[in-house]
Amino acid sequence: MRALALVPLVLFAGFSLAQEPAAQEPAAGAAPAKAAVDFSKQVAPLLMQRCIECHGPKEQKGDLRLDSREAVFPKGAEDSWTVTPGKPDESELIHRIGLPLSDEDIMPNKGEPLTKAQQELLRQWVAEGAHWDDAGDKAIAEALAAQVLPKITFDLPEVDAAQQAAIDKAIAALREKGAVVQQVAADTRAVDVNFSLLRDKVGDAELAMCEPLAPVLVWLNVSRTAVTDAGIKHLAGFAQLRRLHAANTAISDAGFAKLAGLAKLEYVNAYGTGLSDAGLLGLAGLPHLKQVYAWQSKVTADGKKALLARLPGVQVDLGDYVEERLAAAQKEISEREARNKPVNEMCPVLDKPIDAALFVEYEGRRIAFCCAKCKAAFQKDPKKYLEKLPK
Repeated sequence: MRALALVPLVLFAGFSLAQEPAAQEPAAGAAPAKAAVDFSKQVAPLLMQRCIECHGPKEQKGDLRLDSREAVFPKGAEDSWTVTPGKPDESELIHRIGLPLSDEDIMPNKGEPLTKAQQELLRQWVAEGAHWDDAGDKAIAEALAAQVLPKITFDLPEVDAAQQAAIDKAIAALREKGAVVQQVAADTRAVDVNFSLLRDKVGDAELAMCEPLAPVLVWLNVSRTAVTDAGIKHLAGFAQLRRLHAANTAISDAGFAKLAGLAKLEYVNAYGTGLSDAGLLGLAGLPHLKQVYAWQSKVTADGKKALLARLPGVQVDLGDYVEERLAAAQKEISEREARNKPVNEMCPVLDKPIDAALFVEYEGRRIAFCCAKCKAAFQKDPKKYLEKLPK
């Protein structure tokens, strides 16, 4: 499904570029160099406008956070999954903003895709080294403060010196393994552990390493890892856990059943797992459960209805809207193709097969030519060639 609309969109982009008249290109010499991107003035505002609502302090969709340099470039990490400085083609952020509308991984996931200019701005920023200084963090922090976002707070238990030492040791060990471990916010001891970037390098043994963090671990991400039902037993003591991302894992009903004692759990991402209607209903005993994301799992509409009967306020997302969104995207692509398809197959000047990238818009119709000379000839005297075009 990822490649469903890629070719049409790429072709459309090519058409858009091709219609620039030759006269607008520099007559001689190299094109002037682009000015270096200013992160604080150009990139930070774009992140605020289109990204941080879903990838900031309040929510981290797709296991991604973009509201600070530390979140994008974790300390101790050899490289960044999100942005690889100097290498836009190896940066997941650049990959996802350029995906077709039909791809569920496209960013932003809400609203219209980024414009071509916005995509090029981010690509240029990464290519130039993805510089993100203190002024950038300050700009985003001030913008977030202006939005009067709710303060992230957690009622966590006190820990003694021995427990804190064990917590610090576990965090160091997890970071050594490559996990992203960070405080959820500056004013809390709450910790977020993200294993998803390591994928199948993480299994049940790595999950067991988190056990000393039980008093402070509030968000846990094991998506795309090799964690199994057996490994979920290590979560039994995580009384402070609020969010669990387990997308695209082999976890089934047996594993999700082991979450029953996590009284503060609010969110479960079971996308692409073995969760079924029975397992979903088993989550009804979680008193603070607010949302379950279960698209492409085994959960059905009937299972959703059964859980809602037990927990009326819970949101169960089955991805029902995805097909509708795909259909809308396909319709948009088809309409674009229709608008951008030349009315002729043969060049009206030399009667040769056309190059669709060489065209002009004339009286509401797109007319293509076999070469640039024919295009110029038509532009000079269109009426001379109109009789050769389809009516």
